[in-house]
Formats: sequence, C-alpha cells, structure tokens
Amino acid sequence: MKSVILSVLLFAFSLAANPSTTDVFSLSTTPCFGTCPVYEVNVFSDGVIVFNGEAHTELTGIHRLPKDSDLFQNIIRLLDSSDFQTFRDNYGWSEKESPCQEQWTDHPSTVLSLQYANTKKTIYHYHGCKGFDREEELEVIEDTLFELIGLKSYVGG
Repeated sequence: MKSVILSVLLFAFSLAANPSTTDVFSLSTTPCFGTCPVYEVNVFSDGVIVFNGEAHTELTGIHRLPKDSDLFQNIIRLLDSSDFQTFRDNYGWSEKESPCQEQWTDHPSTVLSLQYANTKKTIYHYHGCKGFDREEELEVIEDTLFELIGLKSYVGG
C-alpha cells in the first residue's frame, strides 16, 4: 500500500515539475498617445477564445467569446503560409540594431504570439517603425488575423 501511495505522489510531483504546454495564439495591442484600442485575445487549440478589453474597446473586461473549434487551425494555416517563424522578433525600439528606416513616436504596438507544438514565437511590432523588410506583409497578417478572429464587434473600428 505504501508503494502505491509513493508511486502516486511521485507521479503527481513529476506532473507539477513538468507542466504541459497549452497551444495558444495571442494577439494584443498596446496604448498610444490617444484613443488606440488596448486589448488582448487568446485563441486556444480547443476552440476557447478569451478577450480582454482594457481601453477604448467596445467590450471591456475579460470575456469568453463564442467557441470556434476551427479557428486555431485556421490561424496556424495563415501563419504557416506567411512563414511567421521567419519574421524578426522585434520591429521597433530596440537596444540592438533596429530594422526601422524611420521611427515615429506615439504609435501603438501589436504583439503576436504563438505557442504551438512545444515552441513559442512572439513578434513585437511598434507601428511607428517604418520602412523595414516585410512591413506590408506583417501588416496584412495583422489585419487578416483581426478579421479571422472576428474582433471588429469587440474592439470597434
């Protein structure tokens, strides 16, 4: 009996020490000098969607949106077709070499993050960073994700 209890305890401790990762895509925006929407949306692989409207959004606070079992895979397909993993991690203010040919102040940022298949990729895009390689492509991806997730009625615009 003691060995069974010990086995169960060791198994529980091993689970706590090595938590499983959850596949999730996150899109968030940061404030600007003005009324830019500030929000975060998380789309989980099981279809659960959580929206947090922080400022200047139609829906404020944390809300669970209608479940969409296909959305996560549609996002994965979009990101795969755009070679998401090959984008730089940071398009904006940086202590390292900046990709920006011009930098304008008082703009919001968009942060795209994908945790999938035990890997994580995050892209920080400051919208005052202008003239970098693949700029238009990144903006099209952001706009497409906004439409794909159906954020217009929650964010506005």
